[in-house]
Amino acid sequence: MNIKIKWLRNQLVSLKLDGMLVTNPVNVRYLTGLEEEGILIIAPKENIFVTDSRYIESVNRKLTISDEIVAYDSRNLDKYDYENIFLLSENVGFEENYVTYEKYKKYLQTYQVNLVETEGLIENQRIVKEVEEIEAIKKACEITDKTFEYIIRNIKQGMTEKEVAFEIEKFMIKN
Repeated sequence: MNIKIKWLRNQLVSLKLDGMLVTNPVNVRYLTGLEEEGILIIAPKENIFVTDSRYIESVNRKLTISDEIVAYDSRNLDKYDYENIFLLSENVGFEENYVTYEKYKKYLQTYQVNLVETEGLIENQRIVKEVEEIEAIKKACEITDKTFEYIIRNIKQGMTEKEVAFEIEKFMIKN
C-alpha cells in the first residue's frame, strides 16, 4: 500500500474533494517514486499515472501491485476516457501554484469538473521527513563533507573551474 497516496486520499476526503490532479513533477515523484514525466490522477476509484509512449515501459517496470497505481499511455486515452475518470465527481483538487491558466482551462474542458485549489497540500506534507529520507539526507551530507575534504587536498594552482567541478563530480559519483 502506498502510504503517501493513502495520506493524500484522507486529506482529500477532509477537504470534500473527489480526487486530485497532481502535475508538479516533484510532487508526483514524492507520491509515486517515479521520475518519468506524467500526471498523477487521484480518482475516486483508482490512482492513474498518465504518461507518453517514451516512458510507459519504464513506468510499468517500476510500478508494483503495492503501489496501487495504474499507468496509461496518453495516446491510448480518448476524450471519453478522460471524462469517465471523474464521472459523477463534483470537486477535484489541483496544484494552483504549478498550473498555468491555459492548463487550467484545458483541465476544466477535459475532466468536466469543478477544480478546487489545494494550497500547497502536498508541499506541506513533504516537509515532514520519514526515517528513510532522514537517513538519505545524512548520507548526502557525509558524502558532501568527504568531497570537500578531498577537493581541499587535491585542488592545485592553475586548475580551471571546470577541472575542479569535474573532480568534485567524479568523487561524488564514486562515493
